[in-house]
Amino acid sequence: MGKHFRRLARSAKVDIVYDNGSESGTASRSQTVHIDPTLLFEHEGWSKGPAFKGIFSGTSIYATGPLASQLIKKATKEDCRKVDGRTTQPVNVTVAILEQVDSLRQQMTFNHRSPPLAIIPIVASLTTCLTCGLYHQWYAFSMILVGILARGFACLLIGSGNLVFDHPKPAEGSPPGDGVLGSEQDFVLLKGNEYVVNAVTRGRFFFRFRSKYACCMVEWCSILLIVQAIAQLVFIPQSKLFGQLMFVVSLAFSWAYDLWFSSFDKGEVQEAIFQQVLGKPSLIKFVFPNRVSAVVFLLLVSNDNPRTSGNPRKLKKIMDIFLPSNSEVWEIWKDTITERLKNRQALQFSDTHWNREELPLEDDRKLLKTLFGDAKDAEKAYAIFKSHDAGTIA
Repeated sequence: MGKHFRRLARSAKVDIVYDNGSESGTASRSQTVHIDPTLLFEHEGWSKGPAFKGIFSGTSIYATGPLASQLIKKATKEDCRKVDGRTTQPVNVTVAILEQVDSLRQQMTFNHRSPPLAIIPIVASLTTCLTCGLYHQWYAFSMILVGILARGFACLLIGSGNLVFDHPKPAEGSPPGDGVLGSEQDFVLLKGNEYVVNAVTRGRFFFRFRSKYACCMVEWCSILLIVQAIAQLVFIPQSKLFGQLMFVVSLAFSWAYDLWFSSFDKGEVQEAIFQQVLGKPSLIKFVFPNRVSAVVFLLLVSNDNPRTSGNPRKLKKIMDIFLPSNSEVWEIWKDTITERLKNRQALQFSDTHWNREELPLEDDRKLLKTLFGDAKDAEKAYAIFKSHDAGTIA
């Protein structure tokens, strides 16, 4: 535990906050200390999210925040609609419609009370410590007392901080924040304004301490915890059997509480924080039989925003990211699809679209026809998405 606190001390950053005076009109400075909670709580709830590619903003983020990770987990559990078509490797696509909730702020503070059972190891430690004192078991008495003080100071330090969620505010007039989260076989399309999307992709958690001495306090806590562990190894064997028994009883209660607390369902806390920031976003999931249909569907859903005019350059850039092939057939197909999206035309094609003079090889024409068929399958899925109908696409 002492090593964890030493890592916390090294991650601490001192920031200067300016508060505007309401009466004098002057600004006063105050120092706060920010500490990264991922160094203390090493569980999946604080893991980073996947990469993000903005469709209209051009944003590219290689590692997103913990809310993105939580959203991905929700998407994996969502019921899906199956899309029929040319089968290669299935790709999951979830459309997350993000609405701005009233509780969303640029900086939010979360407070959670300690569970009532936390009193049990405290009472057990105090009882065994007093019992050792009454029976003159001073080695065990001193070691239990040092443990109470060391862990007590550590808990007071962490309890004095606030868990804060922070995300940047976009500039006025920013384009829609639509973008794609995910990996090779799992995509989550975020639809919403830039402010809400930033909360998912760039939001971060940290502990904030108002005291500028928090860095020193964390360092001293780490030293005290390390000294406590070493002293117990030295002095407890010198105590008599009764003192050793009292120490083991105190330790057993602490271990039992730590075991119970580690098994506590942290998902409820994570879900509560998620809902305060994002509410309950609507998730609609499809399983596409191939990557081409999945990417075209992403562009179709993004292109229905009235604020966008189907910029072919940006749409083709997204195509190049997720479909990196740049052969002549693929370039013809990409240019045709982006032009249709720009003009908001249906993805319906005939022989003249793939029997091109610039493609003398029959295999190239067959490939282009196949790609146009994949785009048509994506348009069928888009029609179901618009109507919010469930089922399998025929």
